[in-house]
Amino acid sequence: METIAILGTGLMGASLGLALKKRGVPVRIHAYARRPETRQAALKLAIADAVFADPVEAVKGADLVVFCVPVLTIPELAKACRAGLKQGAIVTDVGSTKACLNELMAEVLAGTGAEFIGSHPICGSEQQGIEAGDADLYDGAMTVVTPVALADEASVEKVSSLWKSAGSAVTVMNAKQHDCILAATSHLPHVAAAALALSAGDSGLFCGSGFRDTTRIAEGSPQVWSDIVRTNAPALKAALRIFCDNLNDLAMLVEEDDGEKLANWFAAARDKRKELLG
Repeated sequence: METIAILGTGLMGASLGLALKKRGVPVRIHAYARRPETRQAALKLAIADAVFADPVEAVKGADLVVFCVPVLTIPELAKACRAGLKQGAIVTDVGSTKACLNELMAEVLAGTGAEFIGSHPICGSEQQGIEAGDADLYDGAMTVVTPVALADEASVEKVSSLWKSAGSAVTVMNAKQHDCILAATSHLPHVAAAALALSAGDSGLFCGSGFRDTTRIAEGSPQVWSDIVRTNAPALKAALRIFCDNLNDLAMLVEEDDGEKLANWFAAARDKRKELLG
């Protein structure tokens, strides 16, 4: 029986353990968590078969290691795991940015005999912590696997199989292409939601469902999103420029006070959303 080590038992890590257990995937799951109460919860909730306070112990004997922590924490935690990684271990993650991580992890894992194959499940929630774990979080979601050019095909397939086992569909993509796409479809919406929340003033009594729906994701982890912005800055800046251009177009239409042009602007946005979401 293969062993999977999950490092980090917040929403993504806890949900992965629960998903594999619910679907009866024949693996032994190790988990790493810093806090004693989190380790106790991981066992109580049956997220893992064994839980460790030391990341080195958590990855010992693991065939597949999954980092479920903020992007810039992944290389740091990987360094702490080096002594426990076995020859031939495959390392992956759930981070939302990939090109920077591919470079950092190549340096960290050099000489260990372990191989990094990045992955990004495009799902999640503004909820945080082990209690937010959901066995169906990955069900029907798309996971992007982002190997480097010379990655071993069997390793790519193994990472892909992990996410399929958790209920996800999988596509393989170049890391830079992934980062450009996600800058527009994931990272920009989050920073826009955050900016909208900051722009609302003290009018909470009058915030209806539109405000709640549009700003929900602004409650996501500040550390996670700080890391995402820092590791995907060029692509995000390009997406922000397009977004600002669209807002400027709207501002000019508001100034013109032309009802037909305003209606056309909103119609174009409506049609684009339908096109994107099928």
